[in-house]
Amino acid sequence: MKILIICNDSQVLKDLVLCLKIRYQNLEYTVSDNISDGIGLIETISPDIIFLDSCLCDAAAQNIIISIREFSDIPIIILNSIGEIGSKVQFLEDGADECVEKPINGIECQAVTNALLRRNLNLGFKTESTIPISNGLEVNFNRRELTLFGSPVHLTPIEFSLLAVLTRNSGQVLTYRILLEKVWGTEYSGDLNLLKKHIHNLRSKIEANPEYPKIIITERGLGYSLIRQF
Repeated sequence: MKILIICNDSQVLKDLVLCLKIRYQNLEYTVSDNISDGIGLIETISPDIIFLDSCLCDAAAQNIIISIREFSDIPIIILNSIGEIGSKVQFLEDGADECVEKPINGIECQAVTNALLRRNLNLGFKTESTIPISNGLEVNFNRRELTLFGSPVHLTPIEFSLLAVLTRNSGQVLTYRILLEKVWGTEYSGDLNLLKKHIHNLRSKIEANPEYPKIIITERGLGYSLIRQF
């Protein structure tokens, strides 16, 4: 496993590497102690997971996760200080996959990392950079953008992540739990109201008639599936 750690706290770095080396014998890690160099390394080393210390996400770098999401879907785990609930919510809304509290609990960190790796391997993601959804409506994964006849359709980072998972697995029923864990993280796996709210918002932007959806279909009692329309 190859990881990128963006962190300038030597103790946090030591704890993280130690706990992951116990679980992953083939661990390869690259460290950056600043945001700008860290972003540059993403394309260079193509890590499986990015660990980002929240202490580096000050006001000057508050859009770091959004910036990464503009060109990469690599899972991001935020190393967050205990009690920073507001920051945690914002990180997840911006596109982070999980948050792990500092000081790092080895068992929790291993479990979160393994869950992210498992989810990304098991969802059968396709390699196309652009996938058409319906006549004129396309998802571009390289730019993290939805377009209608070439014009951008505004989506929040969460809405795009949700649409991306559904699109990459079009024709398959994805359960409520899988969607919640993939887009928000394992701790949100039971928050069905959160998922329904964002599905509603997404339908309002891509469906001709959101009240009678033809693209994002509800599989009652199971989850949702995306049906491409042509």
